[in-house]
Amino acid sequence: MDNRNVFFVLGACFLLLLASCVKNSPDDVNFNVTTTATTYSINDTVVFNMTGNPDVITFYSGDSSNNYAFKDRTSKTGGSVNFSFQIRGSNDSIFDALSSGAFKVLFSNNFPSTYSTLSNPLAASSADSAMVNNTSWVDITSRFNIPTDSSVWKINTYFNTPSVNIGDLINNPSNPFNLAFKYASDTTHYCGSNGISIGGLLLNSKFPDGTGNTFNVVPGSSKSTTWFSTKAANPIFGWATSSTQLKFIPKYGSVYTEDWIISNSFSPDAAQPDVAVPIKNISQSALTSFAYKFKQLGLHKVVFIASNNRPSGTKQVVKEIDLTITQ
Repeated sequence: MDNRNVFFVLGACFLLLLASCVKNSPDDVNFNVTTTATTYSINDTVVFNMTGNPDVITFYSGDSSNNYAFKDRTSKTGGSVNFSFQIRGSNDSIFDALSSGAFKVLFSNNFPSTYSTLSNPLAASSADSAMVNNTSWVDITSRFNIPTDSSVWKINTYFNTPSVNIGDLINNPSNPFNLAFKYASDTTHYCGSNGISIGGLLLNSKFPDGTGNTFNVVPGSSKSTTWFSTKAANPIFGWATSSTQLKFIPKYGSVYTEDWIISNSFSPDAAQPDVAVPIKNISQSALTSFAYKFKQLGLHKVVFIASNNRPSGTKQVVKEIDLTITQ
């Protein structure tokens, strides 16, 4: 091959490489959006007119849960926190446990959740017991109106507690809290083959704007990562977990027993960031207009994010329009 052919081949390879690089680099975004007015009625369907053809367009209306100002938000204040569950007893001992106060539902704002990693089970249990008992716990059992006799609630059936707001116990919305079930008694009664069963666990928050969170309080398995059993006294008994339930199955005993099962920590102010609504993807043809009917009155900062996307990166532009939505 003579030198001319070598240069020709090298030149062709360079052009192919250059073309590949150009293809894999995003173009500058050419995009604009306008409306015919700045004030609309809540009953109007607002039409946004668009020019340009970006690969992707996403949209924030400014309505609740779709507000560009809150795209990075991870917390809110002013919400309520509600907890409910189902409880079942295998025999009449459940009523004794409830009426005597042996069974309790508890709440804490200051539980450290630093369980012992000691290899010796008795030493680990002792350390965990000290941690639990050095924590300030609030007894919230009475809030759930659990019947204490069989005239209202039959054994081997589930009693569904009301959904109880525990927000008044939260001293600081940014502080995590824990929930616990506890059985403690000088005399432990045989509670039947299934003992005391707790299921249907539901913990959620709700904020004034209608948004909220559902916290994970489902045990998940026999080795739960959402609930932790602690044997504070008498290691013979203890709480166990299954995929959906917490269970305490004691036998009769005359030795003081104190067994806890404690939830993970939860942040009452935890909130999901607002997410944009996709209105165009790369496989769609150019979008010349988009219609939207607002759900809330007031000033809305409407935001469109237009982008061109390639393996080498992304280029985007953000367009904002201030609209007033009236009655």
